[in-house]
Amino acid sequence: MTPSLVRVALAAIALSSAPLLVVGCGEAEEAAVPGVQTRYVVASTIVGGEETTTYVSFMSSLDVEQIDLGDAQEFAGWATIATVGGMLFVSDGEAPTVTRYMAGAGGALEEAGQLSFLNHGIPTAPFYQNYFASPTKAYMQVQTSERVIWDPTALTLGDTLQIAGPPPERDGLTLRASLDRGVGVREGRVIAPLYWSDNDYYRFSPESQLAVIDSEADKVRAVLDAPCPGLDVATEDEAGNLYFSNWILSVTGPLFEEDAPANCVVRVAADSETIDEGWALDLAELTGGRQTAAFRYVSDGVALVAVFYDERLGTDVPPASAAATPNWRLWRVDMNRRTAEPVEGLDFVAGGYYSFRIDGRTLVLVPAADYSSTTAYEIGPTGPAQPRFSVPGWAFQMVQLD
Repeated sequence: MTPSLVRVALAAIALSSAPLLVVGCGEAEEAAVPGVQTRYVVASTIVGGEETTTYVSFMSSLDVEQIDLGDAQEFAGWATIATVGGMLFVSDGEAPTVTRYMAGAGGALEEAGQLSFLNHGIPTAPFYQNYFASPTKAYMQVQTSERVIWDPTALTLGDTLQIAGPPPERDGLTLRASLDRGVGVREGRVIAPLYWSDNDYYRFSPESQLAVIDSEADKVRAVLDAPCPGLDVATEDEAGNLYFSNWILSVTGPLFEEDAPANCVVRVAADSETIDEGWALDLAELTGGRQTAAFRYVSDGVALVAVFYDERLGTDVPPASAAATPNWRLWRVDMNRRTAEPVEGLDFVAGGYYSFRIDGRTLVLVPAADYSSTTAYEIGPTGPAQPRFSVPGWAFQMVQLD
């Protein structure tokens, strides 16, 4: 994958997808079909030349060593997957259509209807642009500030939701909507960030905004000013506090531009719909002055964050491409003690990692520097990272079906 393709993928994840696949796991266990034993689904994508191919693996256990794509059915483009209420959804990259799969009488997953967004003028309906509020309420982005409301259970379309307030441009920068990784969901509420950047995702406005959506009344209750650039990652602790941080692309501006905003994290407390101005966590101070991205909670007051080692950058690296270099390490942050240290068992990686809380375990998908493969590590609040399985291609999607 070329650096330009990496940047496009990291900035917008401009995905297209294909219908459901029946795939195997690997040498560690017999090939699994999506049936009663299926508990986990992993999608990985391989980019080669002019072609992009996605594979989806159905697994009955997380403790496999290798997902063998030789057993997998392959599809052109990028396939996106999602789950809510025990239902599995797959988006179609050649049409704005999503297909639902549910367990049949024998336990095997069976196609259980489709829904088209064709009338809303979008070429595809990828799940990275979708927010699930509940099994009966979801929001699919059709424009930066517009969402179409749909029901995953009834498979019906509703009205559209407009997020009024954030201007489409600010100081020459364009308004962007956070992807699904940046959205916080509570009962009756969805909190979705918006921010401003240039077309290279290199320059960012020093402020983002958080749209607080009432998912029962389908209205925007408030738009909050957040004093951090590029908020595009959300995470929640045991108490229900939500934390919003930046993705990796905003880290290099402060290294090359004196007036570029430093990255930071904001919190919305569990019993509040406003930004907690009394809470602060200076990650740069804890990591030796380095820029950080993708703050994600683990447990027991401990979180993970990707830390950028700018001292490893070569002199010939263009500033707008620096974030795509393998000069990141994952650090563990103890929010109670206000300490941080690198996670043992992991070397330098590309910064775009994805984290999933499954069966009480935190699984982190870490891509190789060239995104040709991805390794899943289990990381707890203490101890070294433990490798669990690897898969060819870039895997950033993982769901649990039960």
